[in-house]
Amino acid sequence: MKKLFLFIVMCCIASVTTFAQENKWGAGINIGYGTDISKPFIGVRAQYDIIEQLSIAPSFNYYFKTSEDIGYGEEIDYNYWDINVDLHWNVLHGESFKLYPLVGLTYMHGKASYEGESETDGWVGANVGVGAQLNLGTNWCVGVEAKYQIIEGGQFVPLATIMYRF
Repeated sequence: MKKLFLFIVMCCIASVTTFAQENKWGAGINIGYGTDISKPFIGVRAQYDIIEQLSIAPSFNYYFKTSEDIGYGEEIDYNYWDINVDLHWNVLHGESFKLYPLVGLTYMHGKASYEGESETDGWVGANVGVGAQLNLGTNWCVGVEAKYQIIEGGQFVPLATIMYRF
């Protein structure tokens, strides 16, 4: 029984190691700007190469807080964050670079606060854009993207990413 268990464990380790060598995962940090919100953001991103030509890249971005003066020393605070899942079609790819158009889904969440009261809203939309990624050795890469979030009002979102690939 112990030999069978050891054999199964070794097969699982071998298959995971083989799978990890064929497909690359990555995790990193985004910085960017939302033109409709008119604020920069910082976020986290993961990336998984499904095959050499296709990658999926989920991300979460938090926009820096915005305050609007409404007079008499009163302000309304606005907070935004978004979740994206983008599909990259790696049209041009080599050992050290990728160039891709992207499409994806987005969910934008907004919250307005005034004198202890708050109101929230959410919008579902789509992403379209282009991007590029440059590998810096075997484990690090940097990337840039320019995408348009098709949501209420819509916004252009340029961003830069640094990612560790494993």
